[in-house]
Amino acid sequence: MAYAGRTGRNSTIRSAIAILLLAVAIVSICIFVAFNPVILESLAHIALIVVAVIVATAAIIYIAAAVLALPYYAAKGEEYQTDSSYDLDDVKSVKEKDSQNKDD
Repeated sequence: MAYAGRTGRNSTIRSAIAILLLAVAIVSICIFVAFNPVILESLAHIALIVVAVIVATAAIIYIAAAVLALPYYAAKGEEYQTDSSYDLDDVKSVKEKDSQNKDD
C-alpha cells in the first residue's frame, strides 16, 4: 500500500559538490606526494615514532599492573583442601559406563 501523504525531496547538489571536491583534493594530495617523496619519508618516521610510543606505553602499563599485583598475590596465599586425596589409585575408569545412567 502506497503512502498517500505529501512527500518532499531535498536537493543533493551540495553533497554531490562536496564529494567532487573531496575526490579532487585526494587526487591533488596524491599527485603532490608523488612529486615530493620526502613527505612520505617524514610520514614514515612519524608513524614509527607513534607506534614506538604506543608499544612503550602498553609495556609500561603491563609492567605496572604486574608489579602492583605482586602484593595482592603475596597476601592472598594459596587455598587447598586438606580432607581430600588426589591419589591416582582412586581414579575410576569411565570407558565402560553409560552416560545416561547416573547411579554409578
